[in-house]
Amino acid sequence: MHFPLQSLNSFKIPAFSADYIQFNSLKDIEDFCAAVNVIQSHFYILGGGSNTLFTRDFPGYILHVQLPGMEVIEETFHKVLIKAAAGVPWHQLVLFCITKGYGGIENLSFIPGTVGGAPIQNIGAYGIELKDVLDTIEAIELATGKKTIFKPSACGFGYRTSFFKTKWQNQYLITGITLALHKEKKFSIEYEAIQNMLIKMEIKQLSFKAISDAIIAIRKQKLPDPAILGNSGSFFENPLISMAHYQWLKQQYPSLIAFSTQNKEQIKISAAWLIERAGFKGLRQGNAGIYPLHALILVNYGGATGKDIIDLATQIKQKVKNQFNITLIPEVNIVGDVVE
Repeated sequence: MHFPLQSLNSFKIPAFSADYIQFNSLKDIEDFCAAVNVIQSHFYILGGGSNTLFTRDFPGYILHVQLPGMEVIEETFHKVLIKAAAGVPWHQLVLFCITKGYGGIENLSFIPGTVGGAPIQNIGAYGIELKDVLDTIEAIELATGKKTIFKPSACGFGYRTSFFKTKWQNQYLITGITLALHKEKKFSIEYEAIQNMLIKMEIKQLSFKAISDAIIAIRKQKLPDPAILGNSGSFFENPLISMAHYQWLKQQYPSLIAFSTQNKEQIKISAAWLIERAGFKGLRQGNAGIYPLHALILVNYGGATGKDIIDLATQIKQKVKNQFNITLIPEVNIVGDVVE
């Protein structure tokens, strides 16, 4: 264990890996697949490290994807296809598209991480998910080195998940994605928080940039900067429960916050509300804690270990289960021990 990982994860957790390989080109990946018996090797694919919690030293290869590049591959009067490599910071891609006048991902502004990590998690915010604008995914099957192109319909996309996160985990290394964006003045501002921020910023004329600016302002207001306070954004997913369960809870807790889903038999509950109601918002245990301005964000105040974060997350999960009969599922990829 000799390669330090603390600077490669946004939680700023001190951990080490046995081996580290940085991929700056497709040839780097091909060379790795040819030289290493992937099936018999232990490895973890790392992008921006914004959704990873190391709870112990890693006894294998950290494969750090840094592939660069963005390009417009097709453009018409109304639509555009834009290709981005896996190592591009996600927000850099968003800003590039906004500058060019391409719409569709402005609601996903200021999400940390890289392009390669976006499909794994099916990132989403303010009514938009990556799958809504995804055209294709390019990946390499690590066991064979074979290049594969996936259409979104084949990838098992769901709320903060995909086959790349579940049954295909560690089988494919995503090298790039192609997005299908639009140039029409169509905007998604149904969320009250966006509308309020647009008013606060005195924005009279809607544009992709205006919406992006509003969402950046909202996120800066609510979320800690990982460069200052180690964190990985939302630690838990917003849980889905049955309508009957929701109605029962709503009677007990009239202030319960919920969001409708396409499935009329289920509703999405605010995990932040559950955690705050359970009494954890702003709580600090040693060097680990819950961010005072957003109960869904666990933070490293400096010097916390992965175990410190896991212990706190386990307490939250158990209390929420006991109080609301809801099981919280981590959104963060936990490398090592799991939240029980």
